[in-house]
Amino acid sequence: MCSFSRLAQSGAELPLARTVRLNVLKEGKSPNLIFNHHLTGFGIFSFSDVGSVHNIENMLLRTTFCCEEEHWNDYVCTPNLLTADDPVHKFSGIKCMNSTRPLTYRDYKCTNDAESAHLKKATSPFDLSQIYNAYNKGDQVIRSFVKGQLTVEEGDGHIYPPSSPEALCPLNSGNETRCFKNYINNLTPITLYVIWFVRHHNYLASKLAELNPCWSDEKLFNVARNMNIAYYQQVLLYEWLSALEGRSNLIKAGIINKYDGFRDLYDEDEDPEVTLEFTFCLRWFHLMQSTTAKFYDRYGNYIKDYPLLKTTFRTGFLGQGDNIEYFTQNMMRDGCRAYDSSIEHDFANDALPGVQRSLDVAAGDINKGRNLGVAPYVDYVKHFTGIEINCFEDLAAFIPVAKIEVLKSLFGDVKDIDLIVGLWVEEPMKGGHIPLTFASIINDNMKRSLKGDRHWYERPNRPDAFTRAQLKEIRKASIARLLCDVGDGISEVPRNAIYNISPKNPLVSCDKIKGINFSAWADNTCKSS
Repeated sequence: MCSFSRLAQSGAELPLARTVRLNVLKEGKSPNLIFNHHLTGFGIFSFSDVGSVHNIENMLLRTTFCCEEEHWNDYVCTPNLLTADDPVHKFSGIKCMNSTRPLTYRDYKCTNDAESAHLKKATSPFDLSQIYNAYNKGDQVIRSFVKGQLTVEEGDGHIYPPSSPEALCPLNSGNETRCFKNYINNLTPITLYVIWFVRHHNYLASKLAELNPCWSDEKLFNVARNMNIAYYQQVLLYEWLSALEGRSNLIKAGIINKYDGFRDLYDEDEDPEVTLEFTFCLRWFHLMQSTTAKFYDRYGNYIKDYPLLKTTFRTGFLGQGDNIEYFTQNMMRDGCRAYDSSIEHDFANDALPGVQRSLDVAAGDINKGRNLGVAPYVDYVKHFTGIEINCFEDLAAFIPVAKIEVLKSLFGDVKDIDLIVGLWVEEPMKGGHIPLTFASIINDNMKRSLKGDRHWYERPNRPDAFTRAQLKEIRKASIARLLCDVGDGISEVPRNAIYNISPKNPLVSCDKIKGINFSAWADNTCKSS
């Protein structure tokens, strides 16, 4: 079989991705006692801002033939092969799982260079491009041009982005017709956050219009967009990433501000480009994703379990009955998975029912890293810590001994270990909940954003900068307040909506959650006119 991916230090093929996954990650349920589904949901929503889903769509919807033996050597194919004694498929007849080569700019005829960079369609800054520039269509196609609002439509008492019969939702069934025209239709948590941030833009625009009736549609739209992006950026760093890494760690790393005022880290010489490793390593969250959604009504009464994977590429399901309320409650009432080197069985064998015969997402992540040319795990340890790993025993400072023995049985050289595999077994960082190497990759990218984005919301001298009073209001941003303002059937939320409900993090009425005081945006010229 022809191979273009990374080879072992010996020059031989690396062990099969599926074989590595089966040995490194066990399968089963593993509830997280700390975090709920907003931890993973907001994470993959932020990925959709800076990462591209074209490779996933290509594999799942277009290049679906790579497991046919006559196509194994096709340039576009990098099939995930299975051994004859695969514990799940030794009697199923399945010998492989579909996998495709990452698309490059050359594939799109953007260059004739022999060596071409991997294609990236998303913008680099964290700027809600999945709302304001989805599919690179620009904001003109999403605006209503009335009072700064985005175009929406109502269905059964719920507000949604507009649908179109030409939009792609291949798993919609029966009378499920909702499929967003100008936004992403794939994973349900992303879809929910798209709905919420579209609504939130309109919520902000309506409040601004009430406060400043003399403002034009253009001004209302631009100020609401500026606020919505800043709200998202505040949650990204000060709530979501702080939960993952710990506030003190982020302050020490220079990622968040210790105080509430302005800060300006902009450097015009800084490259704001998102690193390949950053978007690739966000696949680590596959370990924390559950495949079962526990449905609750708005009063917290349990309704039923629903297979989450059957809602992928199925936006129409949210529009049926009270499903959007059930999912909204599920996100905050049910814990995500624990980080314990395990993965849910369905995610490891049948991740896309109805689309692929069998799909091991984690094995696919290994394969994707090799095809992207991601360097070995030990290279990143050295880059971020200065520690050189020359033998398996040197891993003891980062990885439990039992896991090191598993790695030794799979890889001929410590420098063969895939980055994502190392992250699966590395101990959580001190004061945080993710591996230190993963945190270092995230922080490296966040620093690029802080230094390279001249529109970053905390800057005092950027175009359309906030006043000090306005920035103070943006600092109140939270997922809890977002749900209270635009969520379906929400009257109470966990005080910190990323964490599980507990005596230390109880459900509270929405009037107990701080919200924006819009008077900071009052325009006195409106009153005088």
